[in-house]
Amino acid sequence: MGAAFSSCQNVPWDLAPVQSEPLEFVAFADSVGPLDSAALLPVLEHLAPKYPELFLPSVPDGDWRDDLLPYLSDPEVRALYQDVKTVQSEVPALANSALLSTVQTGLDRYIAHMGKDCPNCYPAKRLYTYVSRNEEPMVLIAPEAIFLPLDRYLGADHPAYAQESAYLVQQHQPENAPVEIFKAIASWHYPEGLPTDYSLLNGMLSEAKTILFVQATLGDDAARRALGYSPGDQAFMEEHETELWGLFVSERWLFDDAVDLKRKLILPAPFSKLGTPKDREIPGKAGVWFGWQILQSYWRQHPEVRLADIMADPNATSLFQQSGYRP
Repeated sequence: MGAAFSSCQNVPWDLAPVQSEPLEFVAFADSVGPLDSAALLPVLEHLAPKYPELFLPSVPDGDWRDDLLPYLSDPEVRALYQDVKTVQSEVPALANSALLSTVQTGLDRYIAHMGKDCPNCYPAKRLYTYVSRNEEPMVLIAPEAIFLPLDRYLGADHPAYAQESAYLVQQHQPENAPVEIFKAIASWHYPEGLPTDYSLLNGMLSEAKTILFVQATLGDDAARRALGYSPGDQAFMEEHETELWGLFVSERWLFDDAVDLKRKLILPAPFSKLGTPKDREIPGKAGVWFGWQILQSYWRQHPEVRLADIMADPNATSLFQQSGYRP
């Protein structure tokens, strides 16, 4: 029993962190949020040469002052910044120091999986926080720079998200900020070229690679959050795994390329439509959850394979066949 327990702990995605380059944290929101309009321009003039990524004009040959000054003086932006400070004081995970620590640890685990000399790894140098006026996206990444809009993580009950569906507002929980960062970094390792496989299985594994990447860098709970699942959702899928997987197999869905099937089983939704009396209890994106289980099973079977290899592998059928997945 002891040997079995030990083997369960030594899963290939759970590596000890390897120290990566320190990430520079630039709390741009805190640098300018508390300032009145008279004090704003001198501070921006001082910051502009140090952080050029933040001071790009919106039009060619434009002036960043024409963009930033009206934006930072906007009453909505100022109100959202105050809400950010309130949430940071109430939810430690969104506080600057905790956020930086979580992201840095994730980068350390990223390097543990990829190696310090990885030529295709995301070159993280700076993490900027700002207030976006609650605009898309959840995070932006550019070469060497991560831009995190803190006002996108004010909690599911915040009135800024009142027009969103109930199953989508959970993405605004403060704890999801680092999750969204690593979901974005995962995109650097997607297979190159246009897809040639449009089957449900390929869609399942393609989406699940992001979940596996978050699991390998931030851990199991973060992976669940990346999927948009609550602890109850995860428990439901684990309890009914064999039963639900039987439907995927018996209905021959895996190699079906119907767009409607992918919409029902892969895209965000309040529940998954499998045609059962329990459909409204089955969490959305059930296909992605099963894709995640397949990839975990594959990696257990092939612990010598690196995370980068799994992310870049375009052959969904081969990954599935070699996974030995049998719930």
